[in-house]
Amino acid sequence: MKVYRISKWTFLGVCLLILVLPVSRHWRLLIRGGQARGTVTRYEERVIENRIGDKYLEAASVIEFNVDGVMYKTYGPVDFEYNQGRTLTVFYNLKDPAVNCVASFTGFYLNNYAVLPVILIMAWYAFYLTFNNYRKRLRMPKGSPGAKSRPGVKGSPGVNTPHRSLLSSDEEPRSR
Repeated sequence: MKVYRISKWTFLGVCLLILVLPVSRHWRLLIRGGQARGTVTRYEERVIENRIGDKYLEAASVIEFNVDGVMYKTYGPVDFEYNQGRTLTVFYNLKDPAVNCVASFTGFYLNNYAVLPVILIMAWYAFYLTFNNYRKRLRMPKGSPGAKSRPGVKGSPGVNTPHRSLLSSDEEPRSR
């Protein structure tokens, strides 16, 4: 049976890719879109209707930005209040500036989509520990309770050799 091992660099690389997921959601806007400076004008509550028709109250900071002389507004993360007058970078679609994203840590990571990287990191960490603990178990010293039995190797715990903890202190294992 082949034993797989995941290096710590591979683990960290995959973690980095998972953590970039919320930013990658807006890759088209970040690469091909326009960039404007937006200013936080106020913190307001608004009624939102979801796809199935349920209505709920949502509070967010209003960010206004100017594109070719036309003023647009967007909202920051839900239930997060930016200081009034703060200037933020906003990336927008060149054809429709109403499609935009706020380029800040809170703009990328304080939304419902940010739960996915947390779940993926936990699953990836469990996967990593599973494979690396298996590898460590194979490297345990001879005679330890968790060491793997290797047939034909003298001193390896197995069916023919009693474990040292089962022998009395003055008794030595018998060889055949």
